[in-house]
Amino acid sequence: MATSKFNGDLLLRILVGILFVVIGIEGIAGFGGNSLYDELDDVFEIIVGVVLLVSGLLLIVPAFVSGIKGSFVKVSTLVVLAAWIIFIFLDDFVYGLKGNNGEEWFLWLENLVYHLLILSCVYKVAAPAVKKLGNK
Repeated sequence: MATSKFNGDLLLRILVGILFVVIGIEGIAGFGGNSLYDELDDVFEIIVGVVLLVSGLLLIVPAFVSGIKGSFVKVSTLVVLAAWIIFIFLDDFVYGLKGNNGEEWFLWLENLVYHLLILSCVYKVAAPAVKKLGNK
């Protein structure tokens, strides 16, 4: 009987890819509510959305299809990492700290922790690309 081994890194890569595909679609479709797009004009919002959508797909597709250059995947992981760091900065520090009172500090802290948890997942996925970048 053949057994398949669960690959947590692959699952994490797919989930991070799906997250950024969804964020990219939000930007392309102009859905509100994502701090990544709050200060962008419509054209730049679409451009960022397309970049994030493609980067997310480049995280997912190589798991199922061979023939995609590794350099595309590495660049996409770095784009995703940079985008999430920008998102944390904008959402939690630029917009998130405006007018917080005592109760809202706990909500802000909770959101920050969620975003940092996702950042740790994104970093885990992007770590091989970051290490290769450092070796050049």
